[in-house]
Amino acid sequence: MQDQVWQLEWNDKLSVGIDDIDVEHRHFIELINGLNRAILDRMDISEIRRRMQLILDDAAQHFAHEEALFAAWHYPDADEHAKYHRQATAAFQEIMARLSDKHTESEWIEAGLKVKQLLVEHLITEDMKYRDYFKAHKQAAAS
Repeated sequence: MQDQVWQLEWNDKLSVGIDDIDVEHRHFIELINGLNRAILDRMDISEIRRRMQLILDDAAQHFAHEEALFAAWHYPDADEHAKYHRQATAAFQEIMARLSDKHTESEWIEAGLKVKQLLVEHLITEDMKYRDYFKAHKQAAAS
């Protein structure tokens, strides 16, 4: 039962309608599920840290990709969304920095939940804000 609480699954409600971005979002879900599995299985701290770093690295690439699309399609809220990217990255880095001295299971679980929350907020809140704008531009480009 605990596994199901931690498990994230992709569904169409998470789609922004841009294939490349949706692929990246699916990958985030895979990474966060891998991190959750590592925590639940009580893997070595270095493995948990490695998985968290993978998420941070992928987030940086993903954020850069989104921001390139914002520029190409003249997304009007690009600056605000980029600000969110910087805030999310800083929050994630802070979580990782705090973990360097933490070794209790409850602290790792708390950190994993915070990472999960950051990514879920990114997917269902921030990225949904640009979905309709990008879909309209994608359709206009196809016409």
